Amino acid sequence: MVRKFFKKSRQPGHIVEEKERIGRLSQIRELVFGAQDGLLVPLGVVSSVAGAFLNNHIVIIAGISEALAGAFSMATGAFLASQAERQVHIAEIRKAKKAIQEFPEDEYKELILMFEKEGLARAAAETVVEKIAASPKSFLTTMVQKELGIEPEPPGTPLKDGLYVGLSYLVAAVIPVFPYFFIPAEQALFYSIFMTLVALFVIGMLKARVASLPLIKSGCQVLLIGALSGIGGYLLGTFLPHILGIK
Repeated sequence: MVRKFFKKSRQPGHIVEEKERIGRLSQIRELVFGAQDGLLVPLGVVSSVAGAFLNNHIVIIAGISEALAGAFSMATGAFLASQAERQVHIAEIRKAKKAIQEFPEDEYKELILMFEKEGLARAAAETVVEKIAASPKSFLTTMVQKELGIEPEPPGTPLKDGLYVGLSYLVAAVIPVFPYFFIPAEQALFYSIFMTLVALFVIGMLKARVASLPLIKSGCQVLLIGALSGIGGYLLGTFLPHILGIK
């Protein structure tokens, strides 16, 4: 009957392929978010400095300093966040394993109730749990998934996550600063904003692909945030020196 119901089936290797695909999506997500911040924050910095001083050397120094500091901060932040998530994940699985060892009957009944809540009849739920409980590993995996809502394998790779975020931030941060190497600051400001907005639109579309969102809408949202950041930074750099009496 099962074979008749499932006329087509995928090969067992498909499970591994799906896990690898999800892993790649997670890495792309780190790259996208790192690049997005790498565009927005330096844009605000160089725009404000350009508005305040209109001096290419000062803008370049400020932009490079922010890019390096920002990349290091983002990389270490991503590393620590991924490491903390992994540690919490492992600790929760350890607790679940201990609970099964110390109170197997309670965990057995709890799993039956969870299957009942999902729509199985009592007898069917008991049969399913009985089969799962025959394998300690399967029982632990099912309890972790059903009760805690997590996978038995710890998520993320802290070192890779940190490197992906830091490098994507650093590479993206070059774009807002780039025009100041070749064009006078007053003109470079507009090229910087324009190039960054184009890059932000592309980043927004990439993020939409990862998150399965509308491409154009996501691109425009990120672009709008970048435009506000650039304009806000320029206005801040233009008027703040006058307010503080620097000019």
